[in-house]
Amino acid sequence: MNGIQASLVRSVGVLLIAASVAFSVAPAPLSAQDADGPYPAMVTLIPNPRTDLTFARDVAPIIQANCETCHRDGSVAPMPLQTFEDVRAFAPLIREKVSKRQMPPWPIDRTVGVTEFKNDPSLSVDEIRTIVDWIDSGMALGERTDLPQPIAWPDGKTWEFESELGTPDMVLRSPIYNVVADGMDKWPTPITPLEDVQIDGEPLTRDRWIRAVAVRPHSFEARRVFHHANPGLIMPGEMPDPMEPESGRIKLIDSAVGTEGRIFPDNQGRLIRPGSSVSWGLHYHPYGHDIEAALEVAVWFYPDGFEPEFYSMGDVQMQTSMTTYSGNFSPRSGARDPSGRFHDHSDILIPPHSVATVKGVHVLDRPAMMHSIRGHMHLRGKYEVLEAIYPDGRWEVVNKLNWDHGWHTLFLYEDHAAPLFPKGTVLLMTSVFDNTTENPHNPDPDQWVTGGDRSIDEMGHIRLGLTYFDSEEQFQQMVQERERALEERASDLAGDQ
Repeated sequence: MNGIQASLVRSVGVLLIAASVAFSVAPAPLSAQDADGPYPAMVTLIPNPRTDLTFARDVAPIIQANCETCHRDGSVAPMPLQTFEDVRAFAPLIREKVSKRQMPPWPIDRTVGVTEFKNDPSLSVDEIRTIVDWIDSGMALGERTDLPQPIAWPDGKTWEFESELGTPDMVLRSPIYNVVADGMDKWPTPITPLEDVQIDGEPLTRDRWIRAVAVRPHSFEARRVFHHANPGLIMPGEMPDPMEPESGRIKLIDSAVGTEGRIFPDNQGRLIRPGSSVSWGLHYHPYGHDIEAALEVAVWFYPDGFEPEFYSMGDVQMQTSMTTYSGNFSPRSGARDPSGRFHDHSDILIPPHSVATVKGVHVLDRPAMMHSIRGHMHLRGKYEVLEAIYPDGRWEVVNKLNWDHGWHTLFLYEDHAAPLFPKGTVLLMTSVFDNTTENPHNPDPDQWVTGGDRSIDEMGHIRLGLTYFDSEEQFQQMVQERERALEERASDLAGDQ
């Protein structure tokens, strides 16, 4: 076993990925202390902004490519940013948000852990500098002939992976639910046969392997009341989700604002069978008028007859707030901790005007690859941290998720950066809650806060996109593939220099 392979076996991958990061070509820093990552981007330290920038030539393409998907008429953002006049009107706010890296939203600490993700929408340092310098130098329009061609946005949003994977093979829609104005939160949990909710694509007549899943509210209006959903499959002959065995379901995709789907890593996937039912697990919150809402799920299959080598569990939910549950489990067999378990969030109790921390410990009973991560908290959430303690005793931070209740972002690791965990790895999970006036999302810092399903209650868990390996040989195969990928990446980057 050579040095790279041994390091891979011992460590997460980042962390390993030190290897990858060392091979990266960093963008030109803004100052001696700033690279492409820390909050905020230090653009405010530049004393002399460029004066040759124009909106039409330099800024409009950045706004169009990175902002307009949400900031346009009929979409979810509070104002459109499609014209020079739109952008100029909100220039001070835009400057603040992009220089602090609050927009586009990517609520993760860029200074620790794994930092390479497939779906990172963040602006580069050069793009931030261009926007800020243009605003600081007077916001010149330039020649209108330099403006990019307007995008012909469809009436409904294009599916997340459609440009890469083409039209979905199957689209499902939950039953329509009327969310009454100014009412209470609602958690409808319909269970419907697959054939009754399929609205597009060929009917499912045989077992197929899922390559990718995307999810969205069925209309822009429905987005106003959509909080989250946990659609799952109830399939004949399949073991249910071991974290929710009473539900009898297998997770299909977890969804919330900022989470739009996943593409499984190469040669990994999930099975779907005819005769299955969909358990929707919806959560709606009221708006100022009645809204009819439903959830849509798009599915892309591997080619007919292809069976990926590795079965992925998709999202595995692990609690940060379960003192009564050890976390030792076997997701393929459904084995549970024999000590029993209280409510998932039974040990959350946050006094008024306080900051509270809870921790959960989970031990992997087999090797695993983690291809995504998503936190979950409510209005008092501050941040969550995932750490790994390896069998050899090393202790590393995998990621720190800065919590913003408005963005339940699913972070999809680049394939060469997806953490690899040996059997026996201890995953230490931490949730920090801020029930003080310093928390701008806190509805009432005078209240005691307990665990619960409502947004004014609290939760603390982290969902990991995991693929387990049934044998050490399978894990070693993945280690070797990672080693080759890192070597090829190093060679490619060296050739570009």
